[in-house]
Amino acid sequence: MSVWVYLKNAFDSLIASKLRSGLSSLGIIIGIFSVVVLLALGQWATASILSNIQSLGTNLLMVSPWWSRQSNVRWAEWGRGSENVLTMTESDLISKLANVAMVSPEYSSRGQFIYLSNNAQETVYGVMPSYLQVRNSSVAYGSFITQRNVDDVDKVAVIWSDTATVLFGNKNPIGKDIRMGNTILTVIGVMKAKWTQGFWNADDVVFVPLTTAQERLFGTKYLSDISLSVTTAQAVDATKTLIQDTLLKHFNIKSADEANFSIQNQADMVSTITSVTSTLKLFLWAIAGIALLVWGIGVMNIMLVSVAERTREIWIRKAVGAQNKDIIMQFLCESLVLCLIGGIIGILLSYVIVFALKSLIAWIITFQSILMAVWFSILIGLSFGIFPAYRAAKLKPIEALRYE
Repeated sequence: MSVWVYLKNAFDSLIASKLRSGLSSLGIIIGIFSVVVLLALGQWATASILSNIQSLGTNLLMVSPWWSRQSNVRWAEWGRGSENVLTMTESDLISKLANVAMVSPEYSSRGQFIYLSNNAQETVYGVMPSYLQVRNSSVAYGSFITQRNVDDVDKVAVIWSDTATVLFGNKNPIGKDIRMGNTILTVIGVMKAKWTQGFWNADDVVFVPLTTAQERLFGTKYLSDISLSVTTAQAVDATKTLIQDTLLKHFNIKSADEANFSIQNQADMVSTITSVTSTLKLFLWAIAGIALLVWGIGVMNIMLVSVAERTREIWIRKAVGAQNKDIIMQFLCESLVLCLIGGIIGILLSYVIVFALKSLIAWIITFQSILMAVWFSILIGLSFGIFPAYRAAKLKPIEALRYE
């Protein structure tokens, strides 16, 4: 018989036993649905994080305080001691190096801001006007920190749109005063949101002039970070090395292993994120694989029950001339068709869920994930259908009589 005849017989048999077929395909539907949705979620998470990293700035390098030494043990200290490393002296030194396009010295901390009865706990960034260019940011309305604001240690602030909503609701925040501790700050601008995606919102920041943050709010001369943009992407690695050598010499440190600062670029962050997401994807694949294995065993068990129930049919077919290979192909095609139908329904169900939730998460269902789902369906159908098919082909005539 041709393959089409085997497939027709498989469809006829599955239609004749709708309840059994539905129960058999249910596990495959859930399994394939899980695989497609998990892959879509992983793709979205990777794309979202990488997009956010790239939105930080073009050809970006970030110099930060890093290590402290205590009792000859190298350890990460994120408290005040580790921050007392970088100052405007280092920022000016870096700005004079080759291939450094622009430098943005920054000081960050946390603070509570109050307007009337509303309050918001935000990250406070003391910045220079260069922050916009270095960090690839823009103002939605109003103005940003100017050099005059920095020179005069002005008590002004630029807030993100989310912060404006929390503090002011639907009111225009420009020109209104907010309080942090005993300091009154006048809002002069609202930033354009950049990192609000799905459940992740990293835009809860209030910008103030760097001198205002250092002298009026936190009483320090040190910097939390020095961000800088490099003239070209090709010069990023060489510039990173030049900055490291310059700062090591400046701090009189003999070895890079003893450095009290770190330098990160976008490539480092992308590499780290890619490694983490790859591990996460493998973990998700392992979970999906185990689930599909369990559901495949379920399909096999139901097919074995089907063989037992159809003992008479099998022997009648053999009595009229059907060979063992015909019986094997019949049950193998039934298993394959069952899993393929379940796989297609699982894929369609995943599209329905993704469409329903697209306003919350920008899911990404790739052609690769669809191919993997179909491949899994075929693999399960063949792997877990072969034993029931082989068992059906090996039935003896006496077993048919005993069954009756």
